[in-house]
This record gives sequence, C-alpha cells and structure tokens, in this order.
Amino acid sequence: SGAISIKVTDDDIEPALPTEVVLVPNGPLWVTGGVAVERSDGVLLETRNRVTLCRCGASKNKPLCDGTHTETGFSSGPGDREPQS
Repeated sequence: SGAISIKVTDDDIEPALPTEVVLVPNGPLWVTGGVAVERSDGVLLETRNRVTLCRCGASKNKPLCDGTHTETGFSSGPGDREPQS
C-alpha cells in the first residue's frame, strides 16, 4: 500500500511511478506518482511514491486504507480496475 517503506541506502529502491489514481475493485483508491495527501484536519502526510486511500469510510487510519473494506463487505461499482505495479 505504500504505508511502509524500507531504505537500504541513500537511494530509493522503488522506481518513480506515473501520477495516477485507480479505483481498486471493492477496495481503496490506489494513488501513485508522489501525490501530496492532506488529512481533513489539514495535516499533510509524507509524500510517497504510492499510497492507498480509504473509500469505504470505515478505515481506522483515514485517509489511509487499513483493509477494513474486506470486513465490512464494501462493494464498488463497475469501472474499477486493478492497479498496475
């Protein structure tokens, strides 16, 4: 999801990804490309190359997805697709 990253050296392991937002079927928003994310209280999250954002409304770690959508049975509509990694 991009919530955790590991840095082995001063160089990032993950290549830069294109700026894109994808609706994951029955899941979160998959955001890539170093898009800045701001919480509803105005706090900016660390800008990451990729991040998953809650869209079911049940995450205990909003705006980030914590996987709660699987427990709640969140169902999305047509047009969603799997993210390309």
